[in-house]
Amino acid sequence: MKKTTLFLIAVSAFFLAGCASRSLYIGGNDGIHIARYSNHGLPIPRSWSLKKLVDDVNISYMALHKRTLYAARRVAKGVCSVDVFRVRRNGLLKKNDAFVIPGSHGYCHISVSKDGKYLFGSSYSGGFLDVLSLIPDGGVIKLKQRFTFSGASIHKRQKKSHPHFAAQTPDGKMVLVADLGTDKLHTFSYDIKKGLTQRESVSLPPGSGPRHLSFSADGKFVFAANELNNTVSSFKLEQGKLKMVSVCSLLPQAWSGNSYAGAIKLSPGGKLFVTNRGHNSLAAVSVSAEGKLKLENTFSSEGDFPYDIEFLQGELLLVNMKSDQFSVWQKGDEWKRTAVFTLRRPMCIVPVIEN
Repeated sequence: MKKTTLFLIAVSAFFLAGCASRSLYIGGNDGIHIARYSNHGLPIPRSWSLKKLVDDVNISYMALHKRTLYAARRVAKGVCSVDVFRVRRNGLLKKNDAFVIPGSHGYCHISVSKDGKYLFGSSYSGGFLDVLSLIPDGGVIKLKQRFTFSGASIHKRQKKSHPHFAAQTPDGKMVLVADLGTDKLHTFSYDIKKGLTQRESVSLPPGSGPRHLSFSADGKFVFAANELNNTVSSFKLEQGKLKMVSVCSLLPQAWSGNSYAGAIKLSPGGKLFVTNRGHNSLAAVSVSAEGKLKLENTFSSEGDFPYDIEFLQGELLLVNMKSDQFSVWQKGDEWKRTAVFTLRRPMCIVPVIEN
């Protein structure tokens, strides 16, 4: 009896120690959903579930800082906001605040400073970058700064500035802005009290349309997903200055048609993954020690208009916006889809790890 009891205690301890739940938020036209799995400490296929948490519609992007989730959305015509949610037990959300963005333009992308003091909001339609002051419990105090950009380029969608992304560098010293409308990356220095100070801008080839950025793990390189010519560019970041290193197409040479680069993320293995919206694929790009890029392969997204991707515990997570899909992928010899869910026009994914 004693041996049996000790065995049961040991098994229980194994399961409690090995059981780790993983979850992520998916935002889009139909509000915010949570997707979750628990592996129970066993090497078996994970069972995913999907649940709607928030009914607030027309969410364009989300950002998470500690236990606070920020969601940019269009409330009504000419009225846009940043909604603030407190993350509660089991990933449930409680709405704390809603900041109405001054003017009639909203944000297509948001991120939060590493210290949690500021939120950076990029307005594609408005041509500006906002810096919002935050308070410790996740509320928004006020609009601290607004930077309006000017310029244009050669593509029909480049009649004016279209900031599409802003985020801090890994060392926290700078903020970089991808301006799709002017083919430029704008650089800012960051100060916890003053906020942002604009520095220089670096140009990409005309018609590139930089949309989103990603950073190497060591912070030495910056990678730009260029929407309009469906390429990816690498830049060396040294002493606060950007220098272009390499440009790589994200499409197979034999393919012709309309396609637009979307989300870009660095995988745990060090490869870049970029969504091709139109070709409806994911491009895997290798990065050399010098920052040179090479297209390794592309594989089908098994849906229409792959919009955002993330990596979580060795799995790839993907939303196909126009086919209303969220899917989970695992890597064997090739990436294979292992689960798929339906939700209306998903736009963005934010992973959360809970123990």
